[in-house]
Amino acid sequence: MEKVTYAQVLRAPGTIPLYLAAFLARIPMMALPLVLTLLVVEGLDGSYAEAGLAAAAETVGAAIGAPWRGRLIDRLGVRRAMLPSIAALFVVYPLAVMATYAWLLPLAFVAGLFLAPVHSIVRVSLAATLPQSHHRSAFALDSVASEASFIIGPAAAGALVVAASPQVALLAVAGTVSVGLAILWALDPPTRSVDAPASTRVPGFGWVTRDMVFLFLISGGAMIALMATDLGIIASLRELDAIGLVGVVYLGWGLSSLVGGLVYGARPASIRPTYLLLAMGALTIPIGVAHTPWVLALACIPAGLLCAPIMTACTEWIARLSKESVRGEAMGWQATAFTVGGAIAAPLIGVAIDRGGAATGFAVGGGAALLIAVLALVGQRRPVPVTRD
Repeated sequence: MEKVTYAQVLRAPGTIPLYLAAFLARIPMMALPLVLTLLVVEGLDGSYAEAGLAAAAETVGAAIGAPWRGRLIDRLGVRRAMLPSIAALFVVYPLAVMATYAWLLPLAFVAGLFLAPVHSIVRVSLAATLPQSHHRSAFALDSVASEASFIIGPAAAGALVVAASPQVALLAVAGTVSVGLAILWALDPPTRSVDAPASTRVPGFGWVTRDMVFLFLISGGAMIALMATDLGIIASLRELDAIGLVGVVYLGWGLSSLVGGLVYGARPASIRPTYLLLAMGALTIPIGVAHTPWVLALACIPAGLLCAPIMTACTEWIARLSKESVRGEAMGWQATAFTVGGAIAAPLIGVAIDRGGAATGFAVGGGAALLIAVLALVGQRRPVPVTRD
C-alpha cells in the first residue's frame, strides 16, 4: 500500500490556500456560540437561560442548513453556494449587533441557517482533487486545522469581549469569516475530479445506504463523547476548586487531539470509525475518577488522542461511499450529525452532572458513545435483506 506523506498533500496545487481559507473561516465560527452567549448576558443584560436559547437557535439553524448548503455545492459549485453566506455576513450580523433579545433569536437562527459550508467545501474539494490514497492524510490535516481553530477561536473571542465589547466581537466574527470566504471565492476550488464520468444525481435520498446512516450515527456519537469531556472537565475542576486551571486542561486535551490526528493521517491504512468510537467511549468513562487537576489533565489525553482521528475516519469513509454528484450533501449531513449529537449531549450530560457529579457526566457520555458503537457494529455486520420478485 502506498505510503502518503503530508508533504505530498501540501504540494498539491491549491491545497495550502484551501487549508488557510478554512482555518480563517473556522476560527470565528467556533467562537460564535460563545460570542452570542456573552452578547445576551453582558450586552443585553439577559440570563444564561436566555443566552442558551440564542445559542440553540443558531445550532438548530446550522443543523437544518448544512445538508441544503451541501446540495448547493453539488449543483452550483462553490461560488454560487457561498452567496447566501456572504449576504448573511453583511446583513444578519450588523442587525444582530443592534437587535433586542426578541429579534436576536430569529437572527441567530438565520445566521446558523446560512453559516458558511466550510466543512463541506473543503472535504469535497480535497476528495475531488486528490487521489483516494491521499484522502486520509488530507482529511487528517483538515481535522487538525479544525482542532486548532477550536482552541484559538473561543479564547480570542473571549479576550476581544473583555478588551472591547460583545458587539465588537460579533462584528469581528463576521469580518474574519468574510476574509476566509474571500479566499475561497478567489480559489473557487473544484468539487468534481477532472476525469469524473458524467453522472446524473440520484433523486431524493436514494444515495443514503445503511452504512452511510451508521457513519452519520457514529459522527453524532463522537460528539456526545466530546461534549461529555468538554462539560465534564469544567464540572470536575469546580468540584476540585481548581477552575483556574481549565485552560491548562483544555490545552492538553486539544493538543492530544492534534497529535492523534497527525499520527492517524500518516498511517498507511484506515481504521473503521466504529472501532474508534468504541475506544473513545471506553476511554471517556474512567476520566471522572480523577482526584486532582493534574490527574484529570492526564486522564483526558487517551480519549483526546482519538478526537481528530474519528472525525477524519468518518469523513474518509463517507467520501469513499458517496458519488461525487452527492458528496457535498453527504458532507452536509455529516455536519448536521455533529451538530445534532452535540445538541442532544449538552442537556443529557448536564442533567447527569447535576444529579451525580462530574464522574456521572463522563460515564453517561462515554457510555452513550459506547452503546452507539456497539449498535453500529452489530448493524453493519447484519446482512442486508434481499427482496425477490
